[in-house]
Amino acid sequence: MKYLSFCLLSVIAFVLSSGSVKPDLPSSGYYPGETIPDIVLTDSEGNWHNLHDYKGKKVVVNFWATYHAQSRANNVQLYNYLQSRDSDVAFVSVAFDENRNVVERTLILDRLESRSQFYEMSGTGSKTYKDFRLNEGFRNYLIDENGVIIAMNVTPEDLKTIL
Repeated sequence: MKYLSFCLLSVIAFVLSSGSVKPDLPSSGYYPGETIPDIVLTDSEGNWHNLHDYKGKKVVVNFWATYHAQSRANNVQLYNYLQSRDSDVAFVSVAFDENRNVVERTLILDRLESRSQFYEMSGTGSKTYKDFRLNEGFRNYLIDENGVIIAMNVTPEDLKTIL
């Protein structure tokens, strides 16, 4: 009788909890096939730009932070690869650090020109950080000329085959 009561209680709990799942809610972040939303980018001089300003070009959008070694290394690798190829793919790098001086020094150390480097000074508190669910890990996106995500988490080797 104890087992029957336990099983019945378990089945009822399972049935009740299955109704709380909301399958119509979007999954985390953005994925290939979806259109990337427009984000506001702040350059080293404090000027604002929009990601949609790059419409008509293929773009690699890389999210990173100075305190995250792997994302920083990916930023350098992608930048150097695209610079060496003389390709028509634009590079947009967005750092999520609250201290602008740290980002600027890191760019100098990594030998990156600031033209393609942008800052999100709200860091992990920014809307972009939350919308892209970067708390699950920094990532990058390859965007086509129409703003549609072609691939994510691309490496220079991936770009060789995709482009």
